[in-house]
Amino acid sequence: MVFIKLTPEEKKLRSEQRKQKTWKEKHKIIEGIIYKQCTKCQEWKPETIDYFYMRNKSKPDRGFNAECIECSKDKARIYERNHKEEQKENFNEWYLNNKKRNYKRGCKWKENNKEYYTEIHRKWLNENPDKTKQYQENRQHKNHKITKQEWKSCKEYFNNQCAYCGLPIKEHYYTRLGVTKLGDFHKEHVNHEGSNDLSNCVPSCGRCNSSKHKAILEYWYNLNNPNYTQERYDKIMNWITEDYKQYIEEQKPKKGKEKTDV
Repeated sequence: MVFIKLTPEEKKLRSEQRKQKTWKEKHKIIEGIIYKQCTKCQEWKPETIDYFYMRNKSKPDRGFNAECIECSKDKARIYERNHKEEQKENFNEWYLNNKKRNYKRGCKWKENNKEYYTEIHRKWLNENPDKTKQYQENRQHKNHKITKQEWKSCKEYFNNQCAYCGLPIKEHYYTRLGVTKLGDFHKEHVNHEGSNDLSNCVPSCGRCNSSKHKAILEYWYNLNNPNYTQERYDKIMNWITEDYKQYIEEQKPKKGKEKTDV
């Protein structure tokens, strides 16, 4: 067998010829419109952004994907259905690594679409009265049952700072209905499914409280969290495991419910 060594110009020419041949096999022109054959469903569709995704939006010259939009969506649905846990882990990792950017984007969107956001929120509340009622009932069951003195001692233990990010309470401002006010910290459940007493309560700013939501402490508050410090984590653990005990007040029985010996 004899091998013929090609010059760079000849290699380039052959490459262009192969591309043209492949293009002709998957394309045809009908009434002046270029049609492309989807490699999966084999249907001929106009080669436009309405029927095919672009390979790279920043580089339009790279052309369109081999599969049509419908086939690409089906492929994505199947992959997501078979890799739910992996998708969830990837999203959580991405969200934690881009939390500040996502928060700023969300705030900016709400600020630029106040009327629209308020309208769709009210519409959802009106269309889902059962869910709204259930949410309110669930929130009532998640309220801490601690005294004013216990709450004061809890905040003083954490130096009147957010247990997670260290924000001082004198800088804890919130905006509602266009009015900015200085507010108290949230009574945060370290374990969302835990008790409502002092052993499961730490002071939290509104941002950390919303960010943590129902997440497990170790999963949310770790090295991936930009507000994490080992010192604050140790202090939270010391509080919920041992130190809270010295601040618990003896609960006085309510009038009319005292038990009497017979």
